[in-house]
Amino acid sequence: MMSDLVKVCFDMNRESFQALKRMAREEGVDCSQYVLSIVEGSLKDFVSRDWTLSGKDRRKHPRVDVSIPAISCVKFSDREMRSYPVVVDDISRGGLRISFRDVSPEMGEKLADSLYFEVFFTVPQLSQTVSFYCKRLRHKVDRDMTMVGVFEGHNSEAASMVDAMLQSYIA
Repeated sequence: MMSDLVKVCFDMNRESFQALKRMAREEGVDCSQYVLSIVEGSLKDFVSRDWTLSGKDRRKHPRVDVSIPAISCVKFSDREMRSYPVVVDDISRGGLRISFRDVSPEMGEKLADSLYFEVFFTVPQLSQTVSFYCKRLRHKVDRDMTMVGVFEGHNSEAASMVDAMLQSYIA
């Protein structure tokens, strides 16, 4: 019979390990039990907030994964706007997520400070070019940078285009 347990190992510097041992001692448990309780607590908290692991999408408008090359014009300030190649990673009736590939740390910081962006792309199934103006809600920087934005303004033509796009991806 196979166990459901998985062994997780990691390295840490001596100073951090000594601090971890002191914290475990204060809790009255051994070091490995203490680490396990920290990790399990963090994962339970994460899963309760992250619909992808819990299986529940709590969004008003569910996302549809796509991979569409696009151009994004990012508004840095009242006087500065620049365009960058991006990929639209997902889209919903309420907004979208884009990725900037291989972003330098300096550019990542600058993009993270932006408040708005506009995305232009051709919807593959419809052969129509669309433009969406978005308010940036959040971002994530690692090797690439992703930005999530909510559609700004009410444009019934754009909304119907998103509906048609979502139908073509869902079908």
